[in-house]
Amino acid sequence: MNENILKVLNTNTEFYPHNLEQKFPHLLERMIKLWNSPQFDAQVNQLMLDKREHRRQGFPAEVASEILRLSIIHTEQYGNIDSKSWVDASDVKIN
Repeated sequence: MNENILKVLNTNTEFYPHNLEQKFPHLLERMIKLWNSPQFDAQVNQLMLDKREHRRQGFPAEVASEILRLSIIHTEQYGNIDSKSWVDASDVKIN
């Protein structure tokens, strides 16, 4: 397991994004680099919301779930850094 990812998860291995790390390591690396910045929410929005003319295939369900979980954890830790975030910290919690 990647130490930088474990740090942002407060060493909670239960939510470790194994599928994202295995199938899209470059996306996970970018998310971790942006973790405590306003660009994090914009990155998640770009990944999850298709605004292109031609439809994307999309992520496998287990990968999409991990991206969304990371976004929720980020919002729990820092609140909505970007006012355009799709998630409101008061709406969801990870237990």
